[in-house]
Amino acid sequence: MMPIRGRKNLRRLAALIAAVTAFVFFVPAGFALDKPDLSSFPERNVILAYGDDPTTSVNGLEKNADEKAYPASITKVMTALVALEQGNMDDLVTISAHAVKLSSANAKIGVKEGEVYRLLDLMYGMLLPSGCDAAKAVAEQVGGSESGFAELMNAKAQELGMTHSHFTNASGLHDDDMYTTARDLAILAAAAAENDTLCEMLTTKEYSITEKTKGRIINVRNIDRLVNEPKPGEYEKVSALYSWCIGGKTGSTNAAGRTYMAMARYSGVTLVCVLLGDKVPTSGTKGTKYDKIIANRFVEAKELFEYGYSYLFPLVNVRTLKSEGLPVEFTHPVRKGEETVPLPTVVADVDAVVSMYLPARLALQSGGEVRVEVNQPEASVPVRAGDPAGEVSYYYKDRLLFTLPLIFQYGLEPDPTASPAPVLTVETRPLPSSGETAAPVQEIPAEPQLSAPDKQTNLFWFVLPPLILIGGVFVFLLVRRKKA
Repeated sequence: MMPIRGRKNLRRLAALIAAVTAFVFFVPAGFALDKPDLSSFPERNVILAYGDDPTTSVNGLEKNADEKAYPASITKVMTALVALEQGNMDDLVTISAHAVKLSSANAKIGVKEGEVYRLLDLMYGMLLPSGCDAAKAVAEQVGGSESGFAELMNAKAQELGMTHSHFTNASGLHDDDMYTTARDLAILAAAAAENDTLCEMLTTKEYSITEKTKGRIINVRNIDRLVNEPKPGEYEKVSALYSWCIGGKTGSTNAAGRTYMAMARYSGVTLVCVLLGDKVPTSGTKGTKYDKIIANRFVEAKELFEYGYSYLFPLVNVRTLKSEGLPVEFTHPVRKGEETVPLPTVVADVDAVVSMYLPARLALQSGGEVRVEVNQPEASVPVRAGDPAGEVSYYYKDRLLFTLPLIFQYGLEPDPTASPAPVLTVETRPLPSSGETAAPVQEIPAEPQLSAPDKQTNLFWFVLPPLILIGGVFVFLLVRRKKA
């Protein structure tokens, strides 16, 4: 009698097999991840928005997006954007006393007064480890002074449509008069996503900065965990790598809390997310517990992006799309002698599951046009039902949605060639003479019958695979029980 534990394990295994089978063969149309619950996010201000329309959230994913908030070091993205547009990256910058005047709590790369660095190198020092000294030096070089550079930042903010933002410095150090909103920062993120040079900087994992007079080298590391793994330490740290991320920037001050802004791009669609105001206390926590708190924003940003793309590119059955108006039947010209015959073709697998861009599906449902391009190779008889007939590609506003193979729905044979009727030759033989017998009658052999051993062999091979599978499951459960 099977032990109770064994029965439970067997039932669990059977349930797992059934679940996998159901997922593989019966993927529901519109399958997508669950929508994140923003009320459970510790940040006060959150938004996931479209890169081409950053004021609009994805499926309503926003929380207090228009509420006044502090950006902290996310400010450095605006600094970088202005510097790239108005500065010369090859300029040499002499570090001033103002640039290095920072408290011990402020992030810095450790440049010294009087040292000389290339502007491009200081940009990496500002963005990757969030060096405030590098940000100040960049601002002074491009704007003449940090206050002068702040005027350039505010002009850029107005140009972008960030109507609820005001900047007073280039580093993001707290100032009651420097504020923004999550929606305004989504606008900034969308602009940053369009700047390839800035995205290249933001996705660089490590960079070496060389001082130009004495050759001192400063190595900096990207602290954005969607782009780079955390620096190894004495305890386990949270990993949140996201392959579609094209840049991001962290921030943290007592007034702003922990902040984060990031951009991602998949299949030509850019999404941006902003998280502001995570003030979960870290006092008294050390090691992994501490790391989980400060890394929470990265995990949440990754969750937002994953949901956003699953929402915009859900899996859907082609048969479902057919019922919504997607064309799946076409004709293929087939040469038959001197004429051309239009032969019906269909999508090879109407039950195939594809990733359908949501705006295209909504347009299809409302009677909008999804452009179709059929690629048909030359064909001539004979053609059989099920033979390959090329492929069909579907487009929405010049965006390739997916491509499916086509097959011929019916066959087409050439006309039979006329030939003379066969001549029947009859052989005549004389009748046997008296006392002579006719040739013996040849018996038609019966179909061979399987002997008993042959029958057993066929039955053996039919039953053996299931027995092996059942036996394997039994041994697996037995071993687990003994280990337990």
